[in-house]
Amino acid sequence: MSQQKIDIRYRCLHPSCCVNCREGYLTMNEGLFKELSASCEEGVFKSPRGACRLGYSQMFKAVSVQTISDAAAEGSVSQANAGDKPINDPISLLVEEHRSILKIVVEIEDQVRTRDVEALWISTNKLANHLHAHSALKEEEVLFPAMRGLVTFGEGLVSTIKEDHREVLSLLHTVRDALRDNEILDGIVKSMIVSLKGHIRKEDAEFFELVNASLDHCVKGKILEGMHKVDKMFVPIPDGDRRANPLTSAEREKLDDAIAAVRDLAHIDGGCCN
Repeated sequence: MSQQKIDIRYRCLHPSCCVNCREGYLTMNEGLFKELSASCEEGVFKSPRGACRLGYSQMFKAVSVQTISDAAAEGSVSQANAGDKPINDPISLLVEEHRSILKIVVEIEDQVRTRDVEALWISTNKLANHLHAHSALKEEEVLFPAMRGLVTFGEGLVSTIKEDHREVLSLLHTVRDALRDNEILDGIVKSMIVSLKGHIRKEDAEFFELVNASLDHCVKGKILEGMHKVDKMFVPIPDGDRRANPLTSAEREKLDDAIAAVRDLAHIDGGCCN
């Protein structure tokens, strides 16, 4: 019988934590969590291998702990009530999308363990679509242009974030190419997941905090409007036939034209409403 998976929101207790693991989310088996908590005081657990970028175990505070089923149910309720309480802040919207992305990562991790190539083909395409809309369009085409000149060290931060995006997408495309030949590249999958989780921690714990403090209500409203335009215009790429050849040059050109159209509609300039 498989162990129940749990979703943990944590905060690093190291007094000088500066390696982008100081707060975030982890998903693990309940048994592993009990093992990591066994020798710690109540509400504290040792970080699992790979969670801290320094490479050794830290003490993490468990801010909240939920079973995956409870978290999914909570997410469903949140979606059901979306019409009553819509997310009216662009940074909150991006953080919530990170939660959705991490749930897909849990699916992928399970499918790698069971060696389910067909399921991986579907879930990795779902991840690619989420990352495309979230990272390439909402962040790079809406948020980043709007914050230009308004966020201290913004250009350098944006450059780093974009590099993260390219790295994750490159690894993801490599994984999907291998799936066409019935291969699961465990090392590449692991690298992709580690890079993606690290990137999300970096954005949630540092980058978004800085952006949120630097933008006024007017600019945030324009950013949110642009993100909603992306949601309306974005058309996910279908799973397709795993055995079929990748997109032809003509199909790729057509897709690029569609993406350009979305970018034009979503584009906004920074500055005040007037």
